[in-house]
Amino acid sequence: MPDLSIQEIVTGVNVALGGVCNRGIISQGGNVLVVDSGIAAVEAIPLRAAAQEYRKEGALYLFNTHPHGDHTYGNQVFADCPIIAHEGVRNDLVLNGEQTLANWKQNPRMAAFVSDVTITPPTLTFQEKMTVFVGDIEVQLLYLGIAHSPSDSVAWLPQSRVLFAGDLLFNAIVPATPPGGNTAHWVHALEQLEQLGAAYAIPGHGPVQTPAALADLRHWFITVRALVGEAIASGWDRETTITNVSASLQEIAPRGTEERLPRAIEQVFAEMSQNASV
Repeated sequence: MPDLSIQEIVTGVNVALGGVCNRGIISQGGNVLVVDSGIAAVEAIPLRAAAQEYRKEGALYLFNTHPHGDHTYGNQVFADCPIIAHEGVRNDLVLNGEQTLANWKQNPRMAAFVSDVTITPPTLTFQEKMTVFVGDIEVQLLYLGIAHSPSDSVAWLPQSRVLFAGDLLFNAIVPATPPGGNTAHWVHALEQLEQLGAAYAIPGHGPVQTPAALADLRHWFITVRALVGEAIASGWDRETTITNVSASLQEIAPRGTEERLPRAIEQVFAEMSQNASV
């Protein structure tokens, strides 16, 4: 795992790179809001240490963009401060957290990361929107619905037009599409985020690029859904669709981590097949 790297976006707003996911540190006047904790204590401990350098004697908060473990399994390191999230994040971690963690521990690639994780749900929840002031920095926590996960939110800083998009944005790579999300809703969520007019859009995964990455990902999903729709109309089964659409996508809209393509296409196929049968 690469070492933690703190990159300043604008004054008081930093992205924390070097972990499984990208995270953030927003600070002013000794007050700090951390965006996502990382996959485990091994990531969260250096993140908290970096946050403490900005904190001084002020308040410290943690915000979880969504319930997936690579963004929340470091929460235990922040258990002594308010942990903020949409109510769906807390519900998912309370109801499914232990079973999901047990499943992760069965995966040899992930087991070493999560061996010492204690599920630590958010302690302060909201429904549609919550505004937090970090000193004079306004941070709007906005719920976008079911998209990448069962509960996706972002941190939007209107003064500097910085957007911490969580896993609604994967830059330059094929997005992860685990169970519980919805790609049609994801397209709509990206439309809403584009309307914010961000100057800086921080992805949950992938390199920090321009906000044009939001439209790029939306167009990619639209392309996937169009290709899968044509496959279903042609009577292709799931495996044929995955094989042929994967090849087409890497020709017309190439992205990294192409090993994720079968899962993404499979999810779109399931969604669109279900809709076609209703």
